[in-house]
Amino acid sequence: MTDLFRTIAIIVVHTPVWVWGLYALLLFLGFQRTHDSIVPIARMLILPLVVSLLAISSVAGAGLSALPAIGVALLIGSIAGWQIERDGSVRRLADGRLWLRGEWWSLAQVALMLVLRYVANVVAIMNPVLSANFTWHVATLFISSALSAVFLGRTAARLRVYFSPAPHIRRARVDSRATPSS
Repeated sequence: MTDLFRTIAIIVVHTPVWVWGLYALLLFLGFQRTHDSIVPIARMLILPLVVSLLAISSVAGAGLSALPAIGVALLIGSIAGWQIERDGSVRRLADGRLWLRGEWWSLAQVALMLVLRYVANVVAIMNPVLSANFTWHVATLFISSALSAVFLGRTAARLRVYFSPAPHIRRARVDSRATPSS
């Protein structure tokens, strides 16, 4: 058992400090989503943007043979993300900011993504043979891409609410058409 703890300690100590800083920032951003908040659109886009950049960095070195799996993962993940975002969880306010209902899925998703990335990178360093295995490589890219795409799908659903006309504006247009001009 001490060998296991020694190995874990060696892995943690040899992880670059910037990785821990990035992970702490992402977990903090995920935790902020656990309670209702009013944010400008740019702030709502920070977490999905960082997650997308991490996914792009993973995909960049994937090679052409992994592109079909990544494409399918992006499609599945973004559809799932669109479906996860419930009606009424986002409202555009009159001043252009967004009211976001608190939820735990973002934090859980960030934590899952970070653990997956960390384990995949540790495996790549400790066991280059497994890391070079096509199935392992494609599977980790598929999961990472799908989880990132869930963020993109949820963000797209939120942007749909942001850019859709306000209900009272829509109603006013309908009422003006329905009223006969005499």
